[in-house]
Amino acid sequence: MKYMILLLSVIWGLCSCSPDLDIKQDYSFSIKTLPLPKRLETGENVALEFTLVRERIYKEANYSFRYFQSDGKGILTDDTGQKLVMNRLYRIKSDEFTLLYQSACAEVQQLDFVFIDNFGEEVEYSIAFQNDDKN
Repeated sequence: MKYMILLLSVIWGLCSCSPDLDIKQDYSFSIKTLPLPKRLETGENVALEFTLVRERIYKEANYSFRYFQSDGKGILTDDTGQKLVMNRLYRIKSDEFTLLYQSACAEVQQLDFVFIDNFGEEVEYSIAFQNDDKN
């Protein structure tokens, strides 16, 4: 009798498992930066220190970004000095990363970023600077 109950318990346990087990992989995320100056002089450099904040860590998740400069002119590079091209997709290798921006005009400048994961979730993030030339 004892073996019969154990056998029925095992069979019930195996039959109750669903082959449609849904494992969540697409967790939300956000982007933060350390405080940035509001004004830049033409030719001035600023480090854009980003942090990728994940709801949960899933090791198969990959993150990328692209950017567009909607106002003004400037040069955006990665931490190795490689110039980044607008609207091209760049992979994020670490949850904390730095990009370098150099102002190249005497007007308002705005960088619009779109951060994307491999599950299709997108986060938009914008950074703007006023000109601070003393002319």
